[in-house]
Amino acid sequence: MRVRVLMAAAILTGVCSTQAFAGPTIVSCGPGQHAVVREAFVQGESVTRVQCVNGANSANIYRTRYETTRYSVERPRRSWGKTALTIAGGAGTGAGVGAIVKGKRGALIGAALGGGAASLYESAKRR
Repeated sequence: MRVRVLMAAAILTGVCSTQAFAGPTIVSCGPGQHAVVREAFVQGESVTRVQCVNGANSANIYRTRYETTRYSVERPRRSWGKTALTIAGGAGTGAGVGAIVKGKRGALIGAALGGGAASLYESAKRR
């Protein structure tokens, strides 16, 4: 925690143009205290103010975290074998229904419709 505060104070020191922070600034607070770096305007000029405060006084301090969290979402992969079986099952079911309704020609039409519907289903599952 102190390293972050010291780094923030060092960055503000480099950015700030006042003479108070001409060199490196090291802030050492007592036990149970932490450093607070604030920017304020005094007589129209930007001033950086570093102050040690108690932990109980920190209710009015705004804290921001500069941690970067990287998320990697690994989607489950669908195997080609499973895709082929789904499309073949749809085509087979369509052929069976078509054969019952209209014979040989219905089986061909049902297989085409069933395979097409299963292909659409699979493409939607892959996205």
